Amino acid sequence: MVTLTRIPDHEQPSITLRRSHAISDIDERIYGGFTEHMGRCIYGGIYDPGNPLSDENGFRKDVMGAMKQLNVPVVRYPGGNFVATYHWMDGVGPKEKRPKRFFSFPFSACLSLCLPTYLPTYLGHILRVTGSF
Repeated sequence: MVTLTRIPDHEQPSITLRRSHAISDIDERIYGGFTEHMGRCIYGGIYDPGNPLSDENGFRKDVMGAMKQLNVPVVRYPGGNFVATYHWMDGVGPKEKRPKRFFSFPFSACLSLCLPTYLPTYLGHILRVTGSF
């Protein structure tokens, strides 16, 4: 809820900050980033098999190096609205046996990206119930 109060024209608004009144430290994870299947974030960005700048797993070495230099505290995958349609089990197992979707970047690839770059990973997912009751 927002409350707006009119300040009379003759008054000067001000804000006073007092470092001695700190409530708590700010968790560094709020400065994290996310990856999503939009534009070139994943394909042609982080993950680009066959590119001369990619390693044996298809990850762009230059992008991984830049992420290390940025000191990103945590990476959320999948990011953005993609989490609503992503099912992590679609990215598990042999590639030829996975469901055909518009993406091919598997769950395991995200872990492969984050482990060598030492990026903590927050895996976003929607809980789904499968089977019958």
